[in-house]
Amino acid sequence: MVRNVKRALRSLVEGTVAPLAPFVWRAQPAPRLLILMYHRVLPREHPDRASEQPGMYVSPETLATHIRLLRRYFEIVHLDEWVQRAANGQPLPRLGCALTFDDGWRDNFEYAFPILRAEAVPATIYLLSDLMGTQYRLWPNRLARLLADALSNEVYVSWPDWLRREIAAATVARAVPLPLSAAQIDVVITRCKELESDEAMLAILDAIERAAGRHTDTERDLLDWDEVRQMAASGLIRFGSHTRRHIRLDAHTKPEVLQQEICESRTTIERQLGTPVRSFCYPNGDHCPAAVDLVRRCYSAAVTTQRAWNTRTSNRHLLSRVGVHEDVSCTPRAFLARLALA
Repeated sequence: MVRNVKRALRSLVEGTVAPLAPFVWRAQPAPRLLILMYHRVLPREHPDRASEQPGMYVSPETLATHIRLLRRYFEIVHLDEWVQRAANGQPLPRLGCALTFDDGWRDNFEYAFPILRAEAVPATIYLLSDLMGTQYRLWPNRLARLLADALSNEVYVSWPDWLRREIAAATVARAVPLPLSAAQIDVVITRCKELESDEAMLAILDAIERAAGRHTDTERDLLDWDEVRQMAASGLIRFGSHTRRHIRLDAHTKPEVLQQEICESRTTIERQLGTPVRSFCYPNGDHCPAAVDLVRRCYSAAVTTQRAWNTRTSNRHLLSRVGVHEDVSCTPRAFLARLALA
C-alpha cells in the first residue's frame, strides 16, 4: 500500500515537473554546466542486478535514451574542456552537460562504450588506478553478494552483532533474514558506509568469507588497461583519477595516504595512457580541507556527489553532479524531472 502511494506521488511529480524543465533551464542564468554521475551499465538480464545497489546502474537502453534527450537541450561536452574554457574566460555553451562514470567498471567498456561511440558522445571515466585489471571486488559488492545468497543461520549468527542488527532492521527482523532483496541490501550497505571505514569493512568481510569457507569470485569487475586504451583511442573517452583503491578522503585519513591516493593515482594513469590526467573524483563524495588542497595542486578540476548545477564561478575542485540511475530515470519523463529538480 505504502509503496503504491509513493509510486503514485512520484508519477504525479514527474508528470508535473518534466514538461516544465526546458522552460526552467532557459529562464535561469547562463552559461551553466550539468554534470551527470553514472556508475554501472547493466542489461536487464545481467546477474549482477540481483545484488547491485539500485542507485548504481542504468540499462544500456536507458543510457541511450538519456543521450537522445540531452541532445535536445544541451551541448554535451568534455568536462575538462569546459573547465579549461571557464578558467580562461573563453565562451561556453549556454547549457552544457558532461557525462561521468565512477569506478571504472568493466561493463562501461562492454555496454556503455558502444553507445557513446555510436552517438559520438564524450565522457569521463574515473579509474581506481591500482585495481584495474585485477580480481579485486569493492566491499559493497562483496557484502551485497553475501546478503543475496541463501546463507545458513549457522553462518549468519557468526557475523558481528552490529551488522546483524542492521540486517534485522532492513528486513524488519524476519525469522530467517537471508537472502535479502536488492532494496534491503541497499539499506544495509548505506548504513555500513556510515558506521565503518573501508578498511574495517574489508577486514570484516574477510573474516565472514573465511568462516563460510567462501572465496572472493575471480571474475573481473573492473576495466583492464587494454580496454581503457581502446576507449581512449576513440578520442571520446577521457580518464580521471578516483584514487588508487577507493579510499575515503575524510578528516581521519592520514596525510601520507592522501598523498598516495590523490597524487600517485594520477601518475599511474598517466604512465599507462601517456596522456595528462586533469580531473579527480572523490570516492563517495567524501573530502576534507587537506584532501581538497592536495587535489587542487594536482588536478584542474574535481567532482563531488553534491547535487546542483555549475557555473563559471563554481569551485572547480568541488564541482557538483546529478546522480542518475535506473530507479529514478528509466523513462524520458522521469529523467527530465530528475534534471529539473537539480
